[in-house]
Amino acid sequence: MQATGVEGLRSIYRVTTSDAWLEEERGLVATLPPAPLIPTPVAVQELGAGLVWSQSDAGQGWVGQTVALGQNGTLAFTEFDSAADRAQLISCLDVVPLAPLWNDPQVWTSQDARVDASADSGVFVSCRQIPVSGITGPRNGIVSKYTAASQLGPDWEYTFPFAGYGPVRALVSRDGRRIVAGMLDPTANLRLAIFDSLSGVPTYTTTLPCGPQLRALLLSDDGSTLYWASGSSANVWDIATHTTIASYLLFTSLDCHAISGNGRVFAFGGFNTVDIYERQGSGGFAHTHQMYVPGQAVCGKIDISYDGSTLVAGFNLWDFNLGVVIEALDLPSKHVLMSDVQTGAGTLQNVVSDIAMSDDGARFAVGLWGDQAGLVPELLLYERDQDSPVQTFDYPGSVYSLDMSPNGRRVLVGTKAVHANTYAGGGTVDLHRFGAEDFVAHGIPSLGDKVRFTQSGAPFSPSLLVSAPRPAGVPFSMPGVSGSLFLDRLTMTTRPMGLSDASGMLNCDHDIGTSPLMIGTTWFFQGFQLAPRKFSDDWVRFTVLP
Repeated sequence: MQATGVEGLRSIYRVTTSDAWLEEERGLVATLPPAPLIPTPVAVQELGAGLVWSQSDAGQGWVGQTVALGQNGTLAFTEFDSAADRAQLISCLDVVPLAPLWNDPQVWTSQDARVDASADSGVFVSCRQIPVSGITGPRNGIVSKYTAASQLGPDWEYTFPFAGYGPVRALVSRDGRRIVAGMLDPTANLRLAIFDSLSGVPTYTTTLPCGPQLRALLLSDDGSTLYWASGSSANVWDIATHTTIASYLLFTSLDCHAISGNGRVFAFGGFNTVDIYERQGSGGFAHTHQMYVPGQAVCGKIDISYDGSTLVAGFNLWDFNLGVVIEALDLPSKHVLMSDVQTGAGTLQNVVSDIAMSDDGARFAVGLWGDQAGLVPELLLYERDQDSPVQTFDYPGSVYSLDMSPNGRRVLVGTKAVHANTYAGGGTVDLHRFGAEDFVAHGIPSLGDKVRFTQSGAPFSPSLLVSAPRPAGVPFSMPGVSGSLFLDRLTMTTRPMGLSDASGMLNCDHDIGTSPLMIGTTWFFQGFQLAPRKFSDDWVRFTVLP
């Protein structure tokens, strides 16, 4: 597509603004010459469930200990430390061999790297510790902010004005506008710095009493509420008023904490239990429920869905350190939706390492360290109303970190090449597809490049590529048409994709264009078959990159 800016894109396609567009499409297809089939065969894995791509350490020794998905699950962000230290961004539309969008080298001695990504935009934040004098000495805490266009390095960096031994954490709101960073100072207080993501100069800083342990630092997706846990208390802090609105005593010092997208529900785990607190009409919080798992069980990880509908908890069975219990809870009714026990064998610890959920809580992923006998897969993918996983992946080592796209279709996984109990390095960062898809894209959407759309449907059916600069506010359905339109009807455009083959597969190349005005524009795509008339169940979003 050769065009200049958004208006140029629209001028190339017919712009349709009414429900009559389907009738117009039938006339268009009838008058166009038959589109040639693209001879390139389409492999099943391009649309099927399972591993989409994998990046290994290739002998560099890094471990995939922290990962995050940004921009609606289209960009994969990670940072490696203690070996080939760097922050890295990969397009989820890329294909093997992968070509990262950029790498940002870090100091070789960086430690305890962590990353976060805005789910709805292309803002990424990472943090790490850099020793001041020797590996065992005090460390500086450094925060870096990136975007998809950060080929020359971070947009800005911030260094806490002290050196200490406590962890540093950095978080970004769902819309990418607010960044919050925290670090324990030498006096065991929590130092907070709040940023507008456009600037590395804090808009507000403060010091909060904490103690020698920082077990959790969480930001609600809407950026309104900060949750932190020390070794002895769980605390909720309102960012707008800079006040602590809740504080509760903890009897166990564990790393299992979660907060909902709007900050109105939080939970923490203990031995056999998960305690749930919900905000009341008065503004305060009340303890509303306690999950209980019998036996020698201790909570390992918790997650709460963005919409606040679902909580998933993973418990470790410490009698033999071989079993885990996974349970999902419907938060409004407090009804247990599913429960699963995974038990391994051998001498290596099988524990829950991470949990990630879709926005609506309908799907979630659980990462495990795995067992020595290989009886339990390290990656488990669940539907919230089924006890058993609907999809698994067996790794040779351990899963360390997970993130899931808002729609639950993609899962980003960071792993160690060998079991976590084994002293060795190496690992992978992998992208998995949760279930099959009928419309996907491959290729990096950069200026001058192409993106290939692949669609699966009825055989020998003419199809259209529907595009728009924004999604539909509410999915739209029409009589006589299967599926729903997920794109905005008033701004959408169409073009022929061609004719599907005997297996129902179809490839269509889409030129991105060369105009610099397109950089940063976001586009949405969906497939439409004409015989029979059906929208694809899946749709694609990407932002044009340099």
